[in-house]
Amino acid sequence: MPRLQSGVWKHFSPAIKDGRETFMCNYCSKTHAKNATKMQMHLDKCKEYSVVSQQSPGPDGSSSASIPVPSSSFLPSATPGGQFLIDSVDQGSQAYADECLARAVYATSSPLSLTDNVYWRRFFSVLRPAYCPPTRQALSSHLLDCEYDRVQSQVHETIGKADCVAIICSGWSNIQETRTINYIVSAPLPLFYKSTQTKEHTHTSTFIAEELKDIINEVGPQKVFAVVTDDAPEMTAAWAQVEEAFPHISAIGCTAYGVKRLFDDIVTQPSLKALCRRAEQVVRYVRDRKILAETFRHWQTTKIRNLTASGTTLVLPTITDWTGVVNMCNSLLEGQNSLQEMAVSPNLDVEASIRATLQDTAFWKGISSSRNLLYLVGNYIDYMKKEDTVLSGVVEMFSQLRYHIGTSLSGSVLHSNEQKAVMASLDRCQEFCVKPIHAAAYMLDPKHVGQQTLSGEQINSAYYVISNLSHHLNLDEGKVLGSFARFSAKQGLWKGGGIWSSCQHVSASTWWKGLCSSEPLSAVASAILQIPPTTAACELLWSHFGNTKVQGSLSADRVQKLVAVQANLKLLEPSDCDYTPLESEEEEKVSFESLSRETE
Repeated sequence: MPRLQSGVWKHFSPAIKDGRETFMCNYCSKTHAKNATKMQMHLDKCKEYSVVSQQSPGPDGSSSASIPVPSSSFLPSATPGGQFLIDSVDQGSQAYADECLARAVYATSSPLSLTDNVYWRRFFSVLRPAYCPPTRQALSSHLLDCEYDRVQSQVHETIGKADCVAIICSGWSNIQETRTINYIVSAPLPLFYKSTQTKEHTHTSTFIAEELKDIINEVGPQKVFAVVTDDAPEMTAAWAQVEEAFPHISAIGCTAYGVKRLFDDIVTQPSLKALCRRAEQVVRYVRDRKILAETFRHWQTTKIRNLTASGTTLVLPTITDWTGVVNMCNSLLEGQNSLQEMAVSPNLDVEASIRATLQDTAFWKGISSSRNLLYLVGNYIDYMKKEDTVLSGVVEMFSQLRYHIGTSLSGSVLHSNEQKAVMASLDRCQEFCVKPIHAAAYMLDPKHVGQQTLSGEQINSAYYVISNLSHHLNLDEGKVLGSFARFSAKQGLWKGGGIWSSCQHVSASTWWKGLCSSEPLSAVASAILQIPPTTAACELLWSHFGNTKVQGSLSADRVQKLVAVQANLKLLEPSDCDYTPLESEEEEKVSFESLSRETE
């Protein structure tokens, strides 16, 4: 009797009989319980299997994985006479199918246990009865290693072709005091490069600086122009070490983190903190009392017709992001009419302190002004996290933020000394977020030419950055600055109006590369304008890590590889026309069609 090359399980398909899981022989359709010994004994006696295995020699003379498929109404290859077709999968086709399936699992963040599910296995058996999908262990071991190596090769190839690179890093600590730092290379696609995970106390500024310098040397110092980090003290302390080792590289802080720090400083001001505490007491009081909660809900839905309510529900603040406090204020303001009516209703028992709060005009005015202030600052956090946010926009953003905060503070609940504290926090935020490289990006962005926003000190610092990078790129500094002068004065190449209108339709770096490549300033400008202003790309990785860790007991190395594949596949995704069938698959197709004709 021929030996089973792929194991006994390959010759049976999962089935359900009387509500129990069974396995059906792919040759004679008899069902058996899940018992490898008895299933093997069945194959030893199965005449249909014996005939097929003897008549299906592989290319090397050995038996290949061939399975007769019973004709069924849902199989397009079924013949009217109920005859059998022979399906077989050679070793090359099996390996290629495993690779494609594994890639689909990784790219979609599907559970690695997917192929162990009986319904998925049944689905695969309908598509290709002879195909045996890989196990969870295979998906988390050698298949993952192969895909990781393939994807990393593409990552390094993409980085190698880039003319400007920035290193982005951001850290996160869990309750076990383990700190994970993700490193992304922006080329300008944000490609996941590596991750480090050690005890929190070992992530010193020196450790981070050495990690950054190693990555810079691996990528190529010539093409690295910036390092972007979060606002952790050890991160900012590492900046000087990186800039000392590579004088042409600018180390900058994530603008979104900086504005979030400003938001937190505003929320913790005593007057605003006390107001939020009163607001939370009102929300909890109404939500925790069944009669009040039902009355509020009823009035919020039935009085919409009279435009006195909005159908909102009261929400408590969360600590997930900046929207928690703002959402609470919004829910109170949208339910203000109903809440104030409840406070004076003779049919409802409302505690005196809560009634006084609901009837306090200053309370509602404070909620409204505070909501507006916090919403204003919070919107800038979200704005800076967008994919299309550019380095040159940071300077203008702070100019607008300073104006709006100054206007909003005058009508807020904050006292004069608290308002001064907020403005001092804004100064610190701007100092953290705005560096000479930002000023240079602002001056080189064609969308901002002619706008007077920078101070004299910022303009001088921008000149220094441009001169420094000119030397780094082996350009003539005089010619570069001359080119910059013509650009600023809209002379020479920039004299016509058409070239300026074109900048509204492409990115600033593309504009310099495509239309101004003949100018000495082009290389410097296009490099600076490709630098990202935030670590937002790193933040997106945390969801990948969270989804991966719930899949089971994967080692830290396995988790990193899986996240790297998941994140980078989405950026390096091939087009639909990139698929080319294997030669063995074409030969298999001819063989299968030939067998079909013979059977008919």
